[in-house]
Amino acid sequence: MTDTTCSVLVVEDERRLAELYADTLRESHEVETAYDGETALERLDAATDAVLLDRKMPGPSGRETLERIRATDHDPRVAMLTAVRPDFDIIEMGFDDYLLKPVDGPELHRSVARLAALDRVDGETREYVRRSVTKAALEGQKQPADLEASEAFARLGEELTETGLEVGDVTADLSPRETELILESITRNLEADAD
Repeated sequence: MTDTTCSVLVVEDERRLAELYADTLRESHEVETAYDGETALERLDAATDAVLLDRKMPGPSGRETLERIRATDHDPRVAMLTAVRPDFDIIEMGFDDYLLKPVDGPELHRSVARLAALDRVDGETREYVRRSVTKAALEGQKQPADLEASEAFARLGEELTETGLEVGDVTADLSPRETELILESITRNLEADAD
């Protein structure tokens, strides 16, 4: 997968929104849409590079769909694309990016580029980035007192510390552009406003 030619699956139960996202991404990518989790799982195959997944859907939710995606033989990068502000329940979800709606065209393209950059790192590093994205999403949306009170959040921080990876390790074999995208994946959620 490159950031200019990705196979993207947009999973969104609001058809108008799904088509808007798909039309925007078709400028640069091959795009399929699904309006529910079951259809998404049927359309997912080895050629799928990235999934933009709505969190709140009838039938299997985005969380359930993500769990089932991770249980397949396919390993696409997955961005949650949702109006649901992150809460501590996201710690075990296993997404690669978390985008809060509304999302404009440039941000959709940047997200796919960030997902593509993650394909250039090994599995351990990818998991470190995933966990870092989760931590940053929570830090950007939760009050410091809430973060301090959460045992799950403390464990997440400990896990990241225990991996021993540092930014230099994560980005050592990447191009400057890929390094920029990986760092953006980790840090961009920190800029959100806490409640």
